[in-house]
Amino acid sequence: MTVHLSRKYVFFAAHRLHAPGLSDQANRALYGKCNNPNGHGHNYEVELTVAGEVDPVTGRSVDLRQLDALCEQQILAPFRYRNLNTEVEEFRNGNPTTENLATVVDDRLRAVWNQWFSGAGPKLEKIRIWETERNICEVEGHES
Repeated sequence: MTVHLSRKYVFFAAHRLHAPGLSDQANRALYGKCNNPNGHGHNYEVELTVAGEVDPVTGRSVDLRQLDALCEQQILAPFRYRNLNTEVEEFRNGNPTTENLATVVDDRLRAVWNQWFSGAGPKLEKIRIWETERNICEVEGHES
């Protein structure tokens, strides 16, 4: 039987919503206070959902220590306490909206997933990111 397990992680980061292809005036009109030139911060919550078979010996579908280590390497350490616009390569020429952040997190995890988990191991099903209590983005089944 396949089960779905979700695990939540938290990191703190700053960003400025600013679309490079738009004028400063258009960015201010579109993003309002989120376009502050000095940026603003969030306590991001990232939820990973994996699907897998329950191992009859361990009773688990995924090694949580391994999942935690993967998340630390690919998401938490690179993003924690960073200005996403200037300190994260994927956003130096892009816009760190919640949608783009979710896609980058998904891409980073999928790029190395099979190195961490064997082919028969758990599969990454979805990523959910809470930027605020009201702004949540989900990426499901995305392939890079």
